[in-house]
Amino acid sequence: MPVIARRVSELIGQTPLFELAVSAATGSRLFLKLETMNPTGAAKIRMARSMVLDAERRGLLRPGGHIIESTSGNTGLGLAVVARERGYRFTAVVDHHACTAKLNAMRAMGAELEFVSDEGDDGLSTSAREERAAELAQREGPGAYFPAQHDNLANGVGYFGLAEELLTDLAKIDILVGAVGTGGSLFGTAEGLRAQGSVPRLVGVEPEGSIAFGGPAHDYWQSGTGTPEGAVPGVHVDRDLRLIDERDRIKVSDVDAFATTRALAARLGLMIGGSSGSSVFAALTRLDEFPDHSVVVAIINDDGEKYLDTVFDDEWMSDRDLLDREREAAVIALLAHHRPPQRPDPGEIEVLRHLHYALPDTFAIENGLTGATLEDYADEQVPQAKLIHLLHLVDMPLHEIGEVLAGGEDHVYLALEKHRQRLADQATLVAQALASMRAQERDLRAREQERTHTILVPDAMAAEMDGVAAK
Repeated sequence: MPVIARRVSELIGQTPLFELAVSAATGSRLFLKLETMNPTGAAKIRMARSMVLDAERRGLLRPGGHIIESTSGNTGLGLAVVARERGYRFTAVVDHHACTAKLNAMRAMGAELEFVSDEGDDGLSTSAREERAAELAQREGPGAYFPAQHDNLANGVGYFGLAEELLTDLAKIDILVGAVGTGGSLFGTAEGLRAQGSVPRLVGVEPEGSIAFGGPAHDYWQSGTGTPEGAVPGVHVDRDLRLIDERDRIKVSDVDAFATTRALAARLGLMIGGSSGSSVFAALTRLDEFPDHSVVVAIINDDGEKYLDTVFDDEWMSDRDLLDREREAAVIALLAHHRPPQRPDPGEIEVLRHLHYALPDTFAIENGLTGATLEDYADEQVPQAKLIHLLHLVDMPLHEIGEVLAGGEDHVYLALEKHRQRLADQATLVAQALASMRAQERDLRAREQERTHTILVPDAMAAEMDGVAAK
């Protein structure tokens, strides 16, 4: 990427890696490749550029040409950028299943939208979209180009750069996790890695209801991924599905995918799309099962801001029976359990900030404040100072102190009672352990005395018999 870019497409790539989780059991680490940092907030701009450049090289797309493509949103956003830069018209064939934000963004970048479904019909119409795009391109003639992303090998080639970035940033990639729609991002990245001597284990993820890994087929809400009923898996899936072991072909429900997406936003402030939530869910729930010290990379294909009126809208989620607070809480607990040691817990940061203000500062030191005077000063500066020191005296964990400070007066009593009970339970366990050790020690002494007595008795009897014989 140049230091100063002069075209938006020059900003593609060099996306960051985010360490999401570490398994305490195995030492495996889970990294997210944040393709959300590409222009348009998605990975698919990589393959949009690749397909256009490939068509130009092969003479399929000529100056002033017209690109016509079926899209659920992200491919269309990428093609809108590349078409605008290179002087082409672009028509996106869409349905109302696509997020409104994506449709509006394509319009804003000059794309023409051709709908295959009526307003209010938010069903997924992949096959109808592709048929319409092919029909429009054929009707227009040589000036039109239909990329057909599902059957275009240049799709996967677009991700060779992603593979190169991964090998630059990481010493090794043991496991690569990705959503499978066209198959371009997962299989294209894997092909790029293999070309450079790295052969990771592939974990493919598709929505429940998608048919690339087999049935049963049914509707699903994850956008831009999977192969719905009636559609045919693309060339990358057809060619490379064999590279994924049966155990690693994972189906994730809409509820789990969206719960993960919402949990990442709530816990970390990280906004990703729903299909990317499925990849994170698959990797996170299996992190302890991967071989020891595995380096696991999940490709995050698009950002979450496009889904503010769907996945992040409680009413939209509830209307479709997708909202599950318990699942969100379970994912948040899993994130906390696998928190990398280098990332402090927000509760601990809060406590440390309070402690910083509660401890003697320059003014206190310069003025020689000590003892009760210092305590009064600290309490005046931070009303919670005495409480913080009290909780530290009873060895309350930092993250619990943070919860106490955030919870108000009533929560203090409940937290202290919970902590008192925990200390009491620990004391009981210690007492039981001591009692058990003492009982074992008494049994050992008793057995030793019994053994000694057994040896002494025969010796005494022998001496007595010797005395009788002498008489």
